[in-house]
Amino acid sequence: MGKPKIVLMGAGSTQFSLITIYDIVRHPNLHGSTLVLVDIDKEKLRLTGELAKQLNEKFKAKLKIESTLDRKIALDGADFIISAVEVEREKCWKLDCEIPLRYGIKQVVGECGGPGGLFHALRIIPIVLEICRDVEDICPSALFINYTNPMTRVCRAISRYTKVKFVGLCYGIYFQLAALSKFLGVKLQDLDAKAAGLNHFTWITDLRFKDGRDAYPLLREKLRQTEDYFQPLCREMYFKFGLYPSPSDGHIAEFLSFGYDKMKPEERGYEGWIKPYYSHLQGLQKMATSIANGDLSPLKELEHTWEMYKEGQAIDLVNAMVANERYLELAVNVPNEGHIMNLPQYAVVEVPALIDGGGIHPLSMGCLPRGIASLCLTQINVGELNVEAAVTGSRELTLQAMLIDPVVNNMDVAEKVFNELLKVHASLLPELK
Repeated sequence: MGKPKIVLMGAGSTQFSLITIYDIVRHPNLHGSTLVLVDIDKEKLRLTGELAKQLNEKFKAKLKIESTLDRKIALDGADFIISAVEVEREKCWKLDCEIPLRYGIKQVVGECGGPGGLFHALRIIPIVLEICRDVEDICPSALFINYTNPMTRVCRAISRYTKVKFVGLCYGIYFQLAALSKFLGVKLQDLDAKAAGLNHFTWITDLRFKDGRDAYPLLREKLRQTEDYFQPLCREMYFKFGLYPSPSDGHIAEFLSFGYDKMKPEERGYEGWIKPYYSHLQGLQKMATSIANGDLSPLKELEHTWEMYKEGQAIDLVNAMVANERYLELAVNVPNEGHIMNLPQYAVVEVPALIDGGGIHPLSMGCLPRGIASLCLTQINVGELNVEAAVTGSRELTLQAMLIDPVVNNMDVAEKVFNELLKVHASLLPELK
């Protein structure tokens, strides 16, 4: 492949664009590529364009940078589309968390599971599918790389309703490895893992040191001996189900009826989860604005973030495919097709994969333990109803998806929560009848 055309869809997103563009200019194989920035917000797009220009000049990357509000123009000739689209995210997320809680439905995060995750998927799936239908028409050979949550449900919608080649990426396992290395008292680069399951609900099937030694015995000993507050929910799930979960207590709690009660009050809900997350994004926004205005001093801090959490996965993948430089990606979201043998073939699962010039080659992870597979299967079934409801606009399927979700334990309450969430998000849910 020659120099690719890379389209950033939702380029006004600070975290997404800053990390992704920074990653592109750091890859010599991608220097000289065409980079197209797309967003519906003209001012955010202008800022991202200035950011890209500054980084391009700093790293002498010779990128051909374009910006457009029209995605169809951007998609013409595209090789890779990297998408992180959202709509009124913080405002909607706050409502997704607070409304169910008023009725006694406890959500730690409310992003990918529970009523919050359900309505998040209803809002975003139609938008992603619109983009994918344009991809089918304009650049059918391109690879669509999705970052948008709820990852599993968005990717399942792409798989079920389009012919687009896609992969979903999430840095959760890298985040968990950073947390575990600190807990175990070892360097991050000395710890390795393989995990399998669903996005934000994966299970570490192999944890070892880079010299080949099994790290699970040390983790088990430390978890039993320490009295420190370290991921109490992940700890309990490990001792009861046999594998350590990833990426964190807050994320896996979304899918468990008892997850909320295991978390510290200050680590859950809008105040404990969403507000700190947006505080982090504000820091990235400040960093991006400084760089766009010609102040490159934040690059040192940016490099630390990049190295710690591996947030530039998409570009490592693009680089490997363009330059045929094989590497192991710890987490790709793809149709199952036997990668996890005791989960449905049609389901979207998260597994490791080898990436090279021939594409994405997911690893076979065998079977998950029966109890863990059962937990995952419940979420797959919730997701199937949720995806179909997002496409058909079915009120009945939406309510059914809510009623089989583990965090919902009252039928009358579920209907009240549904009606209120539908009311506050009505303008963003034209498909829902």
